[in-house]
Amino acid sequence: MAIRLTQKEANMLIDMLKKTVVKAISFPRSKGRVEFDVQGDRREDIFAVNISRKGINAAGASYQGRVRTSGAILMRLDVNPTARHSNPDGEVITGTHLHIYTEEHEMSVAMPFDIENKDLFELCYTFFERFNIIEPPSVTQQLTLFEV
Repeated sequence: MAIRLTQKEANMLIDMLKKTVVKAISFPRSKGRVEFDVQGDRREDIFAVNISRKGINAAGASYQGRVRTSGAILMRLDVNPTARHSNPDGEVITGTHLHIYTEEHEMSVAMPFDIENKDLFELCYTFFERFNIIEPPSVTQQLTLFEV
């Protein structure tokens, strides 16, 4: 179980500028996953970022940033045009949405997220920017014969 953060702590960790500790990653194929670390201002501020493409929707993916040591998830972008998410107040979000940690609800609140006609590969960099990764890894995309 992840450690609960105060809102001040969460905001500080989310807003912290981060740099990758790996030079390159391969964007996962359908039902694949990749994870890498980014480092914050201090040597001990290590975050895990993962990209997950699971489920039956080939057009969907999740991008997540969390504190490596505690496992506290700080931000997650769920890309799925048909997804439905119910917030604690009863509001239902349909489609792609963004979760940002709050002290009161942790990751259970989401807000709509406009993907601006970007594909999953481009959204990778959008998430990196939103999570304040100022030096992201180079992301390569390998296509199979069936994806060309």
